[in-house]
Amino acid sequence: MSNAMTPDQWLADFETKTAELQRNAAAFRRGIEAAGTTATTEDEAVTVTVAPNGALLDLKIAGDTELATKILALTRSAREQSAAKVLGEFRQVVGSHANDLDADVSVPGPPPPPQQPHRDDEDFSEKTVYRRESW
Repeated sequence: MSNAMTPDQWLADFETKTAELQRNAAAFRRGIEAAGTTATTEDEAVTVTVAPNGALLDLKIAGDTELATKILALTRSAREQSAAKVLGEFRQVVGSHANDLDADVSVPGPPPPPQQPHRDDEDFSEKTVYRRESW
């Protein structure tokens, strides 16, 4: 008896493997996207947030937000300049084909500020105007 697959069996096996690869690729992408992290010094004086590629996204220095803002702006400017240089070198290598390629060199910005939980209107149930004290 032969171990040869029929075309239908081969196609089914191929589709199964392709679906598995797609699931694995999606899981990998989610893992990479979630790989950024935030770290804080033991004394909580400095907190940094980095993107999955290690780029500095946010910096907090206790008591000196102005310095942290300046460092973040300078870091972003340096990253953008570096990315532009890399893109220029890349364009030198690929020549006239550079415009055919997807060459997004955007630098991630800082994460949005944490949102405060929405408070509903004040609970007036304990206010005497809404209940009788002498019932």
